Amino acid sequence: MPQKSWLLFVAALGALGAASPSAAQVQVGDWTERPDARAPAGVNQDAILAPFTYEVRYNVEFRSYEGLKVGTQDIPPVLVLQDWDLAPLSMATQRHELEVRAGLLDWLGASVRVPFLTASAEFVNAQFRGTPSASGLGDVEVRALLELHDTWPYRAHVVAGVSIPTGSVEEAGQLPDGPIGGPDGTLPYPMQPGDGTFAILPGAVLVTENNFGTVGLQGEARIPVGENDRGWTRGGGFTAQLWMAYRFTEWVSGSARVSYQRTGDLSGADESLFAFSSPLAHPDLQGGTRIEVPLGVNFRFAEGRLQGHRLHVELILPVHQDLDGPQLKPATGAAISWGYAF
Repeated sequence: MPQKSWLLFVAALGALGAASPSAAQVQVGDWTERPDARAPAGVNQDAILAPFTYEVRYNVEFRSYEGLKVGTQDIPPVLVLQDWDLAPLSMATQRHELEVRAGLLDWLGASVRVPFLTASAEFVNAQFRGTPSASGLGDVEVRALLELHDTWPYRAHVVAGVSIPTGSVEEAGQLPDGPIGGPDGTLPYPMQPGDGTFAILPGAVLVTENNFGTVGLQGEARIPVGENDRGWTRGGGFTAQLWMAYRFTEWVSGSARVSYQRTGDLSGADESLFAFSSPLAHPDLQGGTRIEVPLGVNFRFAEGRLQGHRLHVELILPVHQDLDGPQLKPATGAAISWGYAF
């Protein structure tokens, strides 16, 4: 991890201590509804709702990928074309997600997330350019949240979930290495909306707050089970997030978080994809490590026509990438989450 990333992580850990009750001049003795009481837009499963309470959320994440990286080094597309038929130049993705949360018991909650994904990529070879795209339903995720501790100023719970293979892994499009007007070819792995396999989704969350703000820590893994009908399995992964939110007023807070993501390469391969058609089609070049620092603003509407609604917005800033490449590197992104509890 580079020095800058270490400094960001140490600063975030320092904020965890600052959020302890001893740092507050006026303490709040229970979990009150505040703009910083819920996690930023890019964090899910952060709290168990009260029994017979429900929340509907609509989450959107916009990401763009520009330039190629091997490990931590940038490389030009011309070098990629020495070994591959196509060089990817860029890719844009959107993830739209409808989420429903429910409080079932004092110690038990549940959530269902239904995603819809779109992806568009630009490829180039020695003569042509192509911009295939794909869209469709992603893999539905179902989770149960089980409380471990809920005495102010700390709360903790574990998450047990499963990803259901409802998304397609057979999307096709026109690539510039094929004949113009010819049949569509199978699109590379990062452009497929689904995984084609079940996956286990374990996780854990710890949150603490004082009169000024909130600090939370979340860890979540993704463990694929089996092999899909196309002969491959997407790599497993682990995500750790540390977020901090400072309450400016009773209806608005600012937030920052550090996100660490480690993703494994694929196992197996789609027989219709030639591994050296492009780096995106090579199963051994899909993993890597990413560290990002999203900055956000969070709104809680406590009265008026929008009472019960929350709006969270984040700007996602990459700070470190070590990719199994050549691989497209993430650029600045954005996340928006609108929720209504009743």
